[in-house]
Amino acid sequence: MGSKEIIVRAIKTACKKASPGFEQLLEIHLRNNTGRGFELVYEDPKRFKEVVTKMLGEYSYRLLELLALQEIKKELKLGENVNTLEDAVSSTRE
Repeated sequence: MGSKEIIVRAIKTACKKASPGFEQLLEIHLRNNTGRGFELVYEDPKRFKEVVTKMLGEYSYRLLELLALQEIKKELKLGENVNTLEDAVSSTRE
């Protein structure tokens, strides 16, 4: 499984942990606002953050991000200096 798949799966898992049904709701929101689904988190993490923050607010976005980062760091063996999804994506592209 590649980095993109791991990061997308981590976001989906974080959604499920946050609230049942939230994964589907966020997928619809992303598609309506960007024309893309969860793949946006890997393709353009900054845009992903903007769209999700607009929907949830800054603090709720950060909670979702932290939940996802736990899994991403473990799966991809990223260091402690990775604190955002943007950092995680950037680290996998180096």
